[in-house]
Amino acid sequence: MKKNAKRLLHAYGELLGIIFKEAPIMVILTFITAILLGLITPLSVYTNSHIFNDGLSVAMGELAFKQYIPFLVLFFFLEILPPVLSSIFLYGYVESRSVLILRTALRGKMLQKIKKMKYEHFENEQSVEIIDKAYNRAENSARHMFPLYVVRTLSAIIASIGSLSYLASVRWWLLLTVLLPFILESWWIMKHNYNIYDELETYWNREHSYTILGGMLQKRQYLRENKLFQATDYLIDIYKKRLHGRNKEYEKFYLKHLKQNFTADNITKFAPIINILLLLMLFIQGEVNVGLFISLSLLMFGSIYHSLEGSTVLFSASGYHINFFYYYDKYFSLSEEEQGGIQDVPEKVSIEFKDVWFRYPNTEQDILKGLSFKIEAGEKVSVVGENGEGKSTMIKLLLGLFTPDSGEILINGNSLLSYSCQSRGHIFGTVFQDFIRYSITAKENVIIGDIDNASKERYQEAVRKAKAEQFIEGLAEGSSTLLGRDFDGGVDISGGQWQRIAIARAFMGDKPVLILDEPTSQLDPIAESSLYNEFAEMSEEKTTIFITHRLASTMITDRIFVLSDGRIAESGSHESLISRNGIYANMFESQKKWYQQESACNE
Repeated sequence: MKKNAKRLLHAYGELLGIIFKEAPIMVILTFITAILLGLITPLSVYTNSHIFNDGLSVAMGELAFKQYIPFLVLFFFLEILPPVLSSIFLYGYVESRSVLILRTALRGKMLQKIKKMKYEHFENEQSVEIIDKAYNRAENSARHMFPLYVVRTLSAIIASIGSLSYLASVRWWLLLTVLLPFILESWWIMKHNYNIYDELETYWNREHSYTILGGMLQKRQYLRENKLFQATDYLIDIYKKRLHGRNKEYEKFYLKHLKQNFTADNITKFAPIINILLLLMLFIQGEVNVGLFISLSLLMFGSIYHSLEGSTVLFSASGYHINFFYYYDKYFSLSEEEQGGIQDVPEKVSIEFKDVWFRYPNTEQDILKGLSFKIEAGEKVSVVGENGEGKSTMIKLLLGLFTPDSGEILINGNSLLSYSCQSRGHIFGTVFQDFIRYSITAKENVIIGDIDNASKERYQEAVRKAKAEQFIEGLAEGSSTLLGRDFDGGVDISGGQWQRIAIARAFMGDKPVLILDEPTSQLDPIAESSLYNEFAEMSEEKTTIFITHRLASTMITDRIFVLSDGRIAESGSHESLISRNGIYANMFESQKKWYQQESACNE
């Protein structure tokens, strides 16, 4: 409990600091407003007492009306001021401004952390859960953290202290009869609401899965096969069954928490009745006058309970807040990329793996097992092997996305880790199998490959090398055309055209190493072979690596590495490996019919 309270106070202080940095005058005025709202409650008790007592005196001619006027003015002032301060300033201007400031600051801070975070965290289920929960809950934290809870609580505490002090001045034991129920309620809420948001998160995640399933019934990419296979009714049945199960779980969840909240609510619902009876006893005994009795009764049923309930708002939400900051702290404790000292980008690059071993986090199977090879500067190499042999894993390590468990990766004889992240980004131009189709303009899709060195000349050179000029210029708005259907005005382009965009992206920045990591797996073998030939011509004098389980690239490269069981099983030219009659020869024999059409055409 102490640890959670400490975390909560530290977090509130940090968030308040963010807002104060952006809008210091607003924060100061907000706290002044909170203090004023807090002082109004006890002042109202004093005023109401005089309104009733002096009103009776005026009616009986014991007091002049002009002596009564100041209390009437004060009464109306105290009735009008709180709504103005609360609804217009505090919960209007301040809350909306605070939400915008916090949302921008939290998102910005978290996105900067993502930029520095090790890539391996995004392939680790536990880390992904931390990232998702921290990022998704930041939105609600921005909306409710300040001033809805912190400032309201400050105001309520001040109001409660003043009101309770007034009560204690009448009879000290009245203080206990008011405070004890709220202490019990706050304890109950803290005890039972801590894990409620984890449970809700489970249901929210499932809700997302129903949204996805619902999308399968109406989104364009599913409709063709739904109609072809007459699958719509089948999917509707699946959707209904899962939705029915979800509703049953919701019902169980809400009944459980309804029982818990019913207990907490009843603790405080009966307390005012008991306190009014005690006040009535004092009134009958003549120990309090009619004005004090009425004002204290109003206090018991209204102001003081609203104030104390305001104090418990923080407790009721603290389970969520503690939960959020738990993930928030874990999010920022995730390890970051090691920043090497070498900033220069070499013009020519040699690559060497020396006895590299690697397994993915939280798994027990080694993917790379003592992988060793060297690629000379300017050499073109094909890395082939069946699916699952570690080809793409090798590239992830070469790009610095993962760190080897043991062994070394050298760039021009220097450790890969000795290069800064920025330098590594300028060394490698990569086209992945699952390259990203960004919903931005055609030009932006290309220059994202090397933003630091983006220029009109580099862009034009990249699209020329990728043979993407013609189709980009033919788009409705040329290079300014928005690609994809995620936004209004976006256009679809073919898979082959997207591939040209991805290749142009790799050519941005004139990078010394080019890597094709099976980006052609969806093409037929003839088209794949043609693309590899084009890429080899475009990458002249650059160190080039072709990753594939099909052999379209092997006859145009200087050497071939056959990866099997996490090691280099064979290495050599196409001719030497064919003559060896090993793994490569068997693979080529099984695939050569795919390329016979191309050979016949070339003849």
